[in-house]
Amino acid sequence: MIKWLIDRSIPSKAAIENRQDFEKILKQIPSRYTFNSPWFYGAIGFSSILIFAILISFL
Repeated sequence: MIKWLIDRSIPSKAAIENRQDFEKILKQIPSRYTFNSPWFYGAIGFSSILIFAILISFL
């Protein structure tokens, strides 16, 4: 690891700019929409009903 850092050539400004295309990188990441997932609503719905039932039982 240390040898790689010592022997490494310094990248040019153009090389750095070419690697900083963050829009391209973000497009490659698969998008996940948590709010559109039925698992999200199932967990939220179940916990809401459970909390509601616990609150009613104590009142």
